[in-house]
Amino acid sequence: MTYSILNKRIFTAVSILLWMPVFITAILAFFQFDGLKPTISLAGFHDLSEWVRIQEILTIAIRALIVSIVSTTVAFFISYLLIRLTTEFFQSIFLIAITLPFLANESVRVFSWQYLLSENGLLNHFLSRITLHPVTFFNGTNKWNIYFVMVITTIPFGIFLCSAALKTISGTYWKVADDIGLSVTNKLFNIILPLSKFALIISTTVIFFIAFSLSSEVNFLGGDTKLSSRNLILSLLSASKFQAIFSLGFFIMFTLGIIMLITRGLRLKLNYLKK
Repeated sequence: MTYSILNKRIFTAVSILLWMPVFITAILAFFQFDGLKPTISLAGFHDLSEWVRIQEILTIAIRALIVSIVSTTVAFFISYLLIRLTTEFFQSIFLIAITLPFLANESVRVFSWQYLLSENGLLNHFLSRITLHPVTFFNGTNKWNIYFVMVITTIPFGIFLCSAALKTISGTYWKVADDIGLSVTNKLFNIILPLSKFALIISTTVIFFIAFSLSSEVNFLGGDTKLSSRNLILSLLSASKFQAIFSLGFFIMFTLGIIMLITRGLRLKLNYLKK
């Protein structure tokens, strides 16, 4: 009994500690403090509603959406092949291999990509040798460099989520599909995708917010703009619009919470219909 109470207290203390930044963000998004006296204020949201800020947020969000859809699609097909065609040992080695790059410093990793994707980088040099003509497909003003590296960066997250979902599918489905002679395409679209739709939604959501927060790729690889969440926050910080930063954080957390509630509701509804 004592151990159970102690366990609950530790869990509660850790939860409060982890959620403290969230509470602070939510409070400071709506209140300004003059000493210890709070005053309700929506100045932060007003600053974010300026057209120039809306354009910046939309640019970052649209880029994150494109990256999340592409990454999840590629990750799902890789996960499907990984689970269906490889052994448990190979799967473990593969998952470890795609995790290792993240142990390196983010800036160092992205700087390495800059070396590969620059005008005189290795990839352009390789393409030039193949075509026997000078090629500058990759260059410092090409925004697709950012998309390319962001997709490569976020695909592993999708692979982990999709592989975990595919592993939960009962082997009976695979056996029945094999017995009735379904083609690979029919298995994928008629069995696997319907059973994995929630994993795809979660993967797309998680990768969207990861891509939304990625900034080193933008800073190092350039593109037509330098718009990133970090640069947006630094811009607000330099303008002394501190409440706008907390308002942005609250808006992101609120949006994520709504998505999670909708996903949870759809899952509960589906389970109810199955009964």
